[in-house]
Amino acid sequence: MNTLRLESLRGYTNQTTDVLDRWTPDNPQTDVPRASRQRNSASQTAMRAISSRLIEDGSYLRLKIITLGYTLPVSWVQRFGNRSLRLYISGQNLFTLTSYSGYDPEVSSYNNLGNMGADYGTYPKARTYLMGVKLGF
Repeated sequence: MNTLRLESLRGYTNQTTDVLDRWTPDNPQTDVPRASRQRNSASQTAMRAISSRLIEDGSYLRLKIITLGYTLPVSWVQRFGNRSLRLYISGQNLFTLTSYSGYDPEVSSYNNLGNMGADYGTYPKARTYLMGVKLGF
């Protein structure tokens, strides 16, 4: 339900181009509620209401963690007076495949059990890379 924020026409948030297809007398065949400047109007409430119009497919495939490493042969490492040497590279959240319109299909509930599955514009998961050396003496 990322569109709850992106199509509500409230506050100072960016809006999607879908709001251009909102209800007007010339465009009555739409599921996007009409725009209103009145704060307590029925249409403004409708723009903020959670409805089935806002439900999206939240399925996704994500590469969360991958680590590749190589342990050098003992015969090489012993030349330098060490017991072991391992090189590795690791990555987290390298890619996410989804048709979800928000930043992250693992949406937050905004600390409210009544809003489970509602996207409140949380930041996407950080993509991180790590390189390391493990040296045994």
